[in-house]
Amino acid sequence: MEGIRLLYFSLAAGASAKEHWWGKVKLPFLEIGIGEEGRLLCCPVPEYYIGKRSWEEERLTDCLNGLIHQAGCEEFYLQPEVAGMVGLREELPPEILLRCLFRQIPCMEYLCCIGWEDEQGLLRELLEPYFPRINRISVISDKPQAYEEFAEYIYGEYGIPMAGAKQPGGKLGREGRTVILDGKKDYRIPWSAFPQGAVYVDLWSSEEKRKLLEKFRRDTKYLSVVKFLDTTAKSGYNTRVN
Repeated sequence: MEGIRLLYFSLAAGASAKEHWWGKVKLPFLEIGIGEEGRLLCCPVPEYYIGKRSWEEERLTDCLNGLIHQAGCEEFYLQPEVAGMVGLREELPPEILLRCLFRQIPCMEYLCCIGWEDEQGLLRELLEPYFPRINRISVISDKPQAYEEFAEYIYGEYGIPMAGAKQPGGKLGREGRTVILDGKKDYRIPWSAFPQGAVYVDLWSSEEKRKLLEKFRRDTKYLSVVKFLDTTAKSGYNTRVN
């Protein structure tokens, strides 16, 4: 497993686990290439235990811990639905996956950041390669004043103006040229504030937000770490690892 950087647990919706001949459940690993960041392991976790029974939280936790030990990965990421099955609080994806996600964004001319008050160091690091092509940044935050140092940096280094507010006062950017980074899990942004053809980047991979966008704003491109990983896993360039 040389070169593997991270273990990703995805949900195999509707699937049931299969019992091995010695009486234990064995889940497969799929090796996935993620570009210049290297490779990772994906483990599809069946939604149900053997015979369509619901997983017992302790049983599934033991199973995942055993797989983490087996894979020998220092980091792992649980799809939100899998995290809920083992009673874990959702966390932002590791930086390596966020970098992969940011490379999927087609345009960052106008950028709106939502709810990154406590992660500004990471935000700045992730955005650094893209600052030269950004014209304007808006921040929607309960504490817009917390971004003063960030605003001074991007204006002093790149000449990018930044506006902060607790709620959007109008359209966020311009049609076909706007990216919205949603870093606040429970935030419900008004769909009317989206300009046409925006790119919505959901850092928490909320299935509810994805469905709402598909229903109400089909003109908006939805991106998330889970969508990126699931698409990559289905691309046909996977290798099963025993």
